[in-house]
Amino acid sequence: MTKTHLQQQAVKIAKSSGFDLGKEIYRGNYYSPNRIRNIMFDGRYKNKAAILKIYNDAWLSDEPISQITFNQVNTSKLLIAPEVYKYKIESARQGWLIMEKLPKEGAFFTQPIKNKQEFADLYLEYRLNFPQQPTRNLTLAENLRADEFHIFRISRWLELATVQEAEKALAGEKVLLNPKEFIPKFEKGLNIIHKEFSQRQMIWCHGHFKPHELFKMPNENLCYLTDFAHSKMYPEGYEFGFIIWADWLMSADWNLSYKKWKTGVDEWLKQLRPVAEKLKIKNFDNLIIASIIERVIGSILADICAGERPRIEKEKRIKLLYHLLDDIFRDNQ
Repeated sequence: MTKTHLQQQAVKIAKSSGFDLGKEIYRGNYYSPNRIRNIMFDGRYKNKAAILKIYNDAWLSDEPISQITFNQVNTSKLLIAPEVYKYKIESARQGWLIMEKLPKEGAFFTQPIKNKQEFADLYLEYRLNFPQQPTRNLTLAENLRADEFHIFRISRWLELATVQEAEKALAGEKVLLNPKEFIPKFEKGLNIIHKEFSQRQMIWCHGHFKPHELFKMPNENLCYLTDFAHSKMYPEGYEFGFIIWADWLMSADWNLSYKKWKTGVDEWLKQLRPVAEKLKIKNFDNLIIASIIERVIGSILADICAGERPRIEKEKRIKLLYHLLDDIFRDNQ
């Protein structure tokens, strides 16, 4: 969707729903600023401060239903979601919702997270209160076994990177990935993913539990969970790797030495292990290794190769991630 189309759509939705349309306050992208996946507007609805969110995701989404369902079953006093006032699902990927505006006194978590213990506790609170059953019909991919689901997604990222690298080569530019270096790591990683996740189940989850989706109220023991657009079936343990990916793998200072950079990964492992125990997840060490490998491969293929970052940053991030893979492979021979 283009900016003009989204703005025109916002005017139409506001007119038909009774939403008093204000200014644009946020825009979400899919790998590139030119690929807009959602846009949010400030405003008022029935004399309440409210937000209009229009989405056009690259995947199947029932975002409004997922958010409403969470609020219906959630019994937590620590973690809630904005109330949905009105919505419309226009297709499997498109729709809009008018929801409660977050209090101006609060703020989203920043990255890297300083208090990882607090964040881990909030993750546990979310898992104990999130619906266990899907809120929509599952896609074909969501019916796959956990290991096959991961391989399916990785194959899509491989295609993204393949196209990007081919375009560089045709333009006479140096490619980012040397096949002789990348492919052996890729194949070893896939073997570990297949072995571990063939023993794991698929679970219904938020799918995007990260710092920028958690809004904390100051001087109150209360947080808001936002962005339910990614709710789907994921392999057990996926979210552990996702948390590390979101807060550290692709957000930490890429100029750090590997030794200092690796401490961020180790700190997250320390915080997430007790959470896994409380959730009665068995063999955490094997699970988190495979989950991190999945996130590292995804980072290299999609976030780095297909993303828009300076060349020097891409090269240094790949070097850090390669080092991490080598350490994992060495320690798990």
